[in-house]
Amino acid sequence: MDGQNTNQEFLGASKRFSVSDGARIKSKRTDDKWSEFDDDWIFSVQEVPEEFRTEKKYENFILAKQEEKEQKTILRSKPYHIDIEPTNICNLQCPLCSTGVNADTRKKSILTFENFKKLIDEIKSTTLLFSLQNWGEPTLVKDLPKMIRYASNAGIFTRLSTNFSVDYTDEYFEEFMKSGLGRIVIDIDGTTQEVYEKYRVKGNLDLVLNNTKRAVKFKKENNLKYPIIQARMLVMSHNEHQIEDFKKLAKELEVDEMELGNIQLNPNSAREWLPNNKDFVYDTYLDQHVTTPCHWPWSGLVINSDGGISSCAIVDDQNADFGNIFENNIMEIWNNEYYQSARTTWSNEKKRTKTTICTICKNDTHNKQLLRVGNTFSLTLNKHVSFSKQQKDKKSKE
Repeated sequence: MDGQNTNQEFLGASKRFSVSDGARIKSKRTDDKWSEFDDDWIFSVQEVPEEFRTEKKYENFILAKQEEKEQKTILRSKPYHIDIEPTNICNLQCPLCSTGVNADTRKKSILTFENFKKLIDEIKSTTLLFSLQNWGEPTLVKDLPKMIRYASNAGIFTRLSTNFSVDYTDEYFEEFMKSGLGRIVIDIDGTTQEVYEKYRVKGNLDLVLNNTKRAVKFKKENNLKYPIIQARMLVMSHNEHQIEDFKKLAKELEVDEMELGNIQLNPNSAREWLPNNKDFVYDTYLDQHVTTPCHWPWSGLVINSDGGISSCAIVDDQNADFGNIFENNIMEIWNNEYYQSARTTWSNEKKRTKTTICTICKNDTHNKQLLRVGNTFSLTLNKHVSFSKQQKDKKSKE
């Protein structure tokens, strides 16, 4: 079918390398029971170390994959992929992020430690893929190290990405590094301040690099197994000439891994950010369309800092929420009318009672017809997203 992509692996997938030898890292394996169902999306269960993969998690995972294969709309399995947002507040103003452009998509908030503990207690027995991030900078949250420690002690492998452009106190940094964090992804989108700050607006590259060196040094001196420290560069038109410099920098920093990632954006208004090197451009920005079902309605959900449930990690619209975790438990939300209706998008069971962002998106996330928040990749149901005065003033000057 012309213009449609039914392949399981897209041309523009992020590329991860070992820093020690520069070899490409592939997390998928075929030699154990977890590989019975192949994962064809950004996260693979093989990224979760074996000590965090219990028999109960395996049983739930296999049931979830079977229910997805059968396109069930009411599930017995629990979500195994959970993103929890510590805050939607950020210290930077990245131009392709709805938080960075000061879009009024959701009231700013910080998740309390007490509410976080309740969430972990509810999800700990079945969660495999777990990230502490969404629309804000997680390390701005004072209780973040305590949150990570609580999740780690509950047997959950934690992951987060950070701009790392924060002047941390020694006390906070030590607590953070000793928290049991499994993987930290540090965004370094340029090897010079001039290039770096074009996207990471208000970011300080020297501070990021110093914090990275600090983390590597602390891990070595304290003989820590985790976190896996990964440097990531989102490849864009203004920094693609620094790819080799980034690889060299990652080696000098002595991080464990480095990743070259792809930027996401509004395909109608921000294509100038896409690099010329098509190895770092999603096929779906090259007039391809996705026709494969989305995994999210059967695998996981995003819990925003105010408790709102987003169907996936690219939705930023409070009015598109599927429920609120502070009002109902996970399974009540997981099988409510919104989720059942979302699953009918790909299921033969056409008992749809709600129009959701999933039934509109249909996993074709880069489709030009979808509503976006400004120039960002964030999906919304709102045709008239408002922006803060600061952003409006900036637009009027351009």
